Amino acid sequence: MSLSLKEREILNEANRIKRSLNRERRRNVLSSRPHEKSSRGRERDTGFLAFLRRQPCEARHMGGCCGPIEAAHIRFNDGPDRQNPGTGRKNHDRHANALCAHHHREQHAMNERRWWQSIGKDPYDTAALRYAQYKGGSE
Repeated sequence: MSLSLKEREILNEANRIKRSLNRERRRNVLSSRPHEKSSRGRERDTGFLAFLRRQPCEARHMGGCCGPIEAAHIRFNDGPDRQNPGTGRKNHDRHANALCAHHHREQHAMNERRWWQSIGKDPYDTAALRYAQYKGGSE
């Protein structure tokens, strides 16, 4: 079955209209979505994260530091006052430490609690100390 030139033009025009409607529908759906992720109760502090990136690596005494300093969020809890965010979710920003890229990857590559024990530091204590330094300097 072969279509005439007129029939092909009509089908092409119908397809163009259909694509245009689909584009408009997608735009409407995307514009109705919230622009930011919901926090799910997570406290964010971008100023503190920027402050952390200017600090030395917490594992620098171990040697092997490499790469830029990153904010390493703690992913385990050791007590009722400390939050475990759950799988695939980050802790509050105030529960983050300054680690170079190398040590940050190392931290996530193994049992996090054991990694912090191997460098001889309590991650919650060091994070609390850095957060207090940040708050003391910004107020």
